[in-house]
Amino acid sequence: MSDPPKKPLHILLLEDSPLDAELILSELKHAGVEFISNRVQRREDYEREIIDFHPDLILADYRLPSFDGGQALEIAKEFCTDVPVIIISGAVGEETAVELLKNGATDFVLKDRLAGRLVPVVLRALREVAQRDARRKAEADLLQLNAELEQRVADRTRELQVKNDLMEEDLKMAHELQMTFLPGDFPTLPRGASKSASAVKFGSAFYPAGNVSGDFYNVVRVSDTAVGIFICDVMGHGVRAALVTAMMRALEEQLGNYADDPGAFLTRMNRSLRGVLGQLGASLFTTACYVIADVAKARVIFANAGHPSPYLLRDANGEIEALNDGHPAGPALGLIDEVVYSTHELPVDEGDQILVFTNGLFLAENPNDEPFGSDRLRESIRQRAGLPVNKLIQDVASEIERFAEGRPFADDICLVGMEISRLLAGAAVESGDGLAQAGEHRN
Repeated sequence: MSDPPKKPLHILLLEDSPLDAELILSELKHAGVEFISNRVQRREDYEREIIDFHPDLILADYRLPSFDGGQALEIAKEFCTDVPVIIISGAVGEETAVELLKNGATDFVLKDRLAGRLVPVVLRALREVAQRDARRKAEADLLQLNAELEQRVADRTRELQVKNDLMEEDLKMAHELQMTFLPGDFPTLPRGASKSASAVKFGSAFYPAGNVSGDFYNVVRVSDTAVGIFICDVMGHGVRAALVTAMMRALEEQLGNYADDPGAFLTRMNRSLRGVLGQLGASLFTTACYVIADVAKARVIFANAGHPSPYLLRDANGEIEALNDGHPAGPALGLIDEVVYSTHELPVDEGDQILVFTNGLFLAENPNDEPFGSDRLRESIRQRAGLPVNKLIQDVASEIERFAEGRPFADDICLVGMEISRLLAGAAVESGDGLAQAGEHRN
């Protein structure tokens, strides 16, 4: 048997017999149940007490002179649905008892079995009410908690949206600033020549994989007869890579005195980059390549720091040569202290084109996860041999876009080309600060 309730119950007793009422209440008192009771026997009194007395329990006789327990049950179902109703009667048939239970009665007790029967029935009914109330409270608390959590999530989502919007604005500005790092116009040779009359012509395609890029390139005039392309690809993506490209841009400007010697230029850049990254404790690196075309000496000189080999497209036969063939590249910049990069030399002729790029071209994938690859890139370039360099660059870039079929690029894509339109035979070649001889370094 469960313990009796701790607080006095409000018991509404529907009973026309004072003696039976006393017996019922006596059973509850003997069991230690504390209660306050009101006894009624007429319908109007019963309805009034349901509203005014607010009973916790209704004990209803089944047969009264002008009223019965069945009617009392219907009234309770309408006005106090959660209050348990126990029918107490001198004689209730089995069919009647079943019908009362179907209609919502909590239980029934025969008057000749009050002792030992009434109290357990009452305590069970009150226990069920307490469990139901506890369950409802838990459900209400859970709903309240869910509502609070939803509100917190909504508030947090709004805060994050505001921060995301600000971040998007910052990234948009970073993208615009980063694009200003790229050359807006290409130099002409000799100095002052129009673009159409320039001895070297250029073309480029640049597709960041995100708002900001880890790729960077620049085209610089080295002398009146030489021009160079510097290109780099920073490890990773996003803001961190973009910050390193800004650092590379600054280092390129600082190392202008070494711009005529690719090997010395990359050697100094690696030294500076290692110094900065060492202070930051960051594990970063960047591949890079620097190629200079000299239209007076009919040659290209270059140095490579772990970067994909540039291609030399020969106008004479439409064949493609990798500049690195026979000239191994050094390690990526920022990895090893005191690396000395070598400057290499190849002859060029009128109509030859030099193409430099980042490995994002190889990594572009179609919907079948097939990469564009280096072989497909070479074939794409070879098929366009003879086109002006700008047209060739744009056509190759368009082919990569068609290959991807709308799939976002996995990495930044950068492709830059220069075409030797004509050689400047007999042009004055600067001495002293002119182009360094192949293999010569200033460390």
